[in-house]
This record gives sequence, structure tokens and C-alpha cells, in this order.
Amino acid sequence: ATMVVPHLIASAVACAVLLSPSQPGLPLPLIRARPGTVRVHVRAAEDLYTREPLILTWENAERVIEEAQQDLSTVFGSSQENLDIGITGALELVDVDGPVVVVRLSGTFWHSSDRLEPRVDNYIRKRIPEVVDVEFAPPLEGGDAGGAEPTFA
Repeated sequence: ATMVVPHLIASAVACAVLLSPSQPGLPLPLIRARPGTVRVHVRAAEDLYTREPLILTWENAERVIEEAQQDLSTVFGSSQENLDIGITGALELVDVDGPVVVVRLSGTFWHSSDRLEPRVDNYIRKRIPEVVDVEFAPPLEGGDAGGAEPTFA
């Protein structure tokens, strides 16, 4: 499905991303239409709110983290477009401790941590209802690509 919205709406939103009003937290990719408007392509495939909930296992937590990086691709470096502008953010599973999932952010993100962390938390909890908390582990010491402290553009 395609929706055309006034350009002013898109330009007023950080990094030119509209969030679906019926599915908060899910970005909709933007493509320029005619001057003054932006065409928004809405994915018809299954999304966060229609997918079958998963039980809490290490494998499912890893799967959901991979899905989150794709579905929330505007904040992670999971597309060539993002990589081209220096968005290299990554999410890593650190631990599953009872009903708590521990993750770590690394790389460069478009959004600040106070906007990013709730989106990741919400995504994981929606996909795995058994999760009662998502904790964010501190960055690894070292400075290698996988352990560098996250930065926010």
C-alpha cells in the first residue's frame, strides 16, 4: 500500500521517518513523490503485531534481536543506505536470565539512547511476552568495532 503525505510532515520528523500511528515504533520507509509530498510505502507483510508470539529461549531471543535490527532498520546499520551515512548500530544478545533479556548496543545510531532503548524493549516484549524486562549492558571495554561504546548522531 502507498500513502502520500505532505512533505512538511516528513521534514518535521527526525531522520525523515514516519511512524505508523496504528503500529507505534515501526518505521515506514519514505520515497520522494511529487514536490511537496512524500510517498510512504507500507509493508503488507506480517509485522510485529501480527507475528506469532515466541516462547523465551536463547535461540528465540537471538532471532528476535535479528528481526528487531531489520524491522527497526532506520536506527540500526542494517541497510546499505544507513551504512552509507555512517549509521552502524548493532544489537547483541548478552544474556537470558530468567524472564530478563540482557542486550548490548554498539556502533553509531541515528536516535538517542532514550529513544532507542524503549523501542528495542517494546519490540522484544511484544515478540516474547514472557520477557518482563530488557536490560542494556554497558559497552565492552576495548574499542573494537563490536565493543565500542555506542554513539548517537
